[in-house]
Amino acid sequence: MLAVMLLMGGVLAYYKMVFLPSRPHPVWVPLPINPELEREKRDAIIKNLKEKLSDRQILVKVSADLGLRQKLQLDSDEQCASELAARLFVKPGDADTPMGKVPAIHIGVKGTEKESAVSGEIAMRLMDDVWKILGIKPPQKKDS
Repeated sequence: MLAVMLLMGGVLAYYKMVFLPSRPHPVWVPLPINPELEREKRDAIIKNLKEKLSDRQILVKVSADLGLRQKLQLDSDEQCASELAARLFVKPGDADTPMGKVPAIHIGVKGTEKESAVSGEIAMRLMDDVWKILGIKPPQKKDS
């Protein structure tokens, strides 16, 4: 009986310490769009954003701004840029608003549960470049 309890304790510890933190956990920022926007135009915007956000200079700057070399334990901002390029996604989706669900473009990064805080920082930092790419004045940031 004691052996079974120890085995179950080991399985539970493995589950909490290894399995849960390693689960996929993408993080994104939804950018609401006009519901009447044609699908072709939306897809063109998504393709353009993905292409421009994947620019090496932008990703190196994001890495440097957030100190990702230390957070991702990589040797250089260039390596971080390569990692960000592999994780970056821009795709259609929905956003919850006070008026209900509306179509949106999701700008974010793929990561794991244990990296969710860093992934959130990256997604929010990418939005600074999204506003520039779209030529839109960014919304006011709330003071915390």
